Amino acid sequence: MADDDRATRPDGRQGVEVLALPPGRELPTETEKWIVDGLVLAMPGLQTRQLFTLRRDMLTKADYVVVGVDRERDRVVSLLTSRWTEIPSGRPCLHIMIQFVGDTYRNGAVFKESWALHFARLLAEGRPFPEVIALKTYNPVVHCAMSAFSGHPDISMYPDLAGEDDSRAALAAEVAASLAPGAAFDPAHGVVPGIGRPLDLYRERPLSHVPEANRYFADHAEPGDRVLCLLHVPTQAGAHAILTALGVPLPSGQR
Repeated sequence: MADDDRATRPDGRQGVEVLALPPGRELPTETEKWIVDGLVLAMPGLQTRQLFTLRRDMLTKADYVVVGVDRERDRVVSLLTSRWTEIPSGRPCLHIMIQFVGDTYRNGAVFKESWALHFARLLAEGRPFPEVIALKTYNPVVHCAMSAFSGHPDISMYPDLAGEDDSRAALAAEVAASLAPGAAFDPAHGVVPGIGRPLDLYRERPLSHVPEANRYFADHAEPGDRVLCLLHVPTQAGAHAILTALGVPLPSGQR
């Protein structure tokens, strides 16, 4: 696989290079295969090939594609894809379609570098920082990763694991209707039932290091369900807090 010279960020700790590839609809078939083959090897605990057979759109419909490549093996070991989506209120909404990091690469900088390069590319195109960042998941680790950015007073996370804050429920219902049109949605718990493909994507129920998150997902989500997770970032100060945490330079005129 030839190097992509558009944008890279090195993760020297693990010999992984993080690359921004062209939009998914522009990816050659051989590049798709390279990505999927690498992830199958990097994540043996997931039904990865079945996932991409059923949900090829997570690559082909993506506006942004960021991969982590183990250069020693010329193998893809992480993938982040996203696309812009319209919601009725008109808020800029970014749908995170997939975020995977291979089993043996999760303690390095691959995750952070992937997100940093993703947002750097987005901002370089002149796009605004998304007011809403949304994804659907069965994995409590994903909720924990997103909530790490919600410490700023201008950033809120949905769903609230304690069940005490339902102020984002209406926004969540709006986003769910756009991301999973026609599907049922439980705004009290963020669950979109039965939409997971394949139903047995995870060979075992995934666990995070946060007991509350594990309990929440175990109590409310079956293997075929997905929990809609949102970061609501309505202010420039909140956006700057996320970019600063990722080490992404602020756009000129916003510093």
